[in-house]
Amino acid sequence: MDNNVNKSKIWDNKVLWIIISILSSILLWVYVTSTQGDIIEVRINDVPVVFLGEDNIREKDGLIITDISSETVTVTVRGTRRDIAKLTPTNIVSSIDVSKIAAAGQHTSSLDIKFPQGADSSTMSVLSTSPSTISFSVVKENSKTIELRGEFIGKVAEGFVVGDVVVDPSAVIISGPKSEISNVSYGKVVIDRNLDKTISFDSDYVLCDADGNELEPREIELETEIVNVTLPVSATKEVPLTVDLIDGGGATSENVKVTCVPDTITIAGDTEILDGIDKISLGTVDLSSFISSFEETFPIVLDKDIANVTGQAEAKVTIRIIGLATRKFNVTNISHINAKEGRKVEVVTESLIVTLRGEEDVLKKIQDNNIRAVVDLADITANTGEFQPAAKIYVDGFTGVGAVGEYKAYVNIT
Repeated sequence: MDNNVNKSKIWDNKVLWIIISILSSILLWVYVTSTQGDIIEVRINDVPVVFLGEDNIREKDGLIITDISSETVTVTVRGTRRDIAKLTPTNIVSSIDVSKIAAAGQHTSSLDIKFPQGADSSTMSVLSTSPSTISFSVVKENSKTIELRGEFIGKVAEGFVVGDVVVDPSAVIISGPKSEISNVSYGKVVIDRNLDKTISFDSDYVLCDADGNELEPREIELETEIVNVTLPVSATKEVPLTVDLIDGGGATSENVKVTCVPDTITIAGDTEILDGIDKISLGTVDLSSFISSFEETFPIVLDKDIANVTGQAEAKVTIRIIGLATRKFNVTNISHINAKEGRKVEVVTESLIVTLRGEEDVLKKIQDNNIRAVVDLADITANTGEFQPAAKIYVDGFTGVGAVGEYKAYVNIT
């Protein structure tokens, strides 16, 4: 019974446990320090191959390194465990000096391996590299200019439309071996976003062949790697197409039926600008220029700040007169106005056949002597001669009727 109690007291003694911890730490330290000096061998994979002087021969002689047999090597190293622990694929320098190369050609070279600072080089050695040599080509540099394009593959919010992608600069110069740059057709920036407003940002770009396949060139140098990309996003609006009418020939807008094909188009632009547009006028039509129907194709012309989303470039306009009749009259009352002072004017034309348009019951009441034609000579600048100016038709004593078409009368000025 007393023995058990004594054992329990021993194990509960804190001082004893402290002594045990100290001894364990000392033993661990002794083990670690003794093993850190052990000589071991390790293989370090994926050590990059670096070409020293590559930039110099490119700038001086226009030479570039291509067709490298291996971009990385495996280095087998012997050294102390302590120094080996400091090595990584990125801090070991595996290099080939190309600074003395002055002409194009094929080359094979061994590698110069250097260890990072902090590693004791006196206790370390390179046993081997795999591969042991690197083959590469030195070729003359070529260059060409390629177009830069933008491609939008995202989504645009309802009621908005995207414009053309603008890439600045629109073209760049690429340089490299002829075997690589000959495959490059253009550069491309891809925009994959959900948009409801215009965006502008800086971006890199990818190189593509003529079929649009992305390339992964190894030796091509770009004039610039970053470009500015702008993608305009505009609001859209559907608006009707119309024509402006000039009353004439007894007809007003209430006497016609106007048809446009198409009758609407969708336009895009700044929201504030679109708010002020409720229609697109194709042109102006004088109702006195035709008797019963009019048909013409008009171009759809928009302000420079407005885009035609529909893409329809023209519209066909048809106008028909409704509820009015026509009747012909022989007009003999032909006079002139605005003749130059000191000039004698003789109206050679003795009569004109004039077509009037209006309501049927009104036309029946009109007689030939109710109609007169007046020739205006204000635009005739010559002093003498025979001329054929336009004649304006008047119907005295009646409203709601008018002449349809154009009329001219010959006059002799002496």
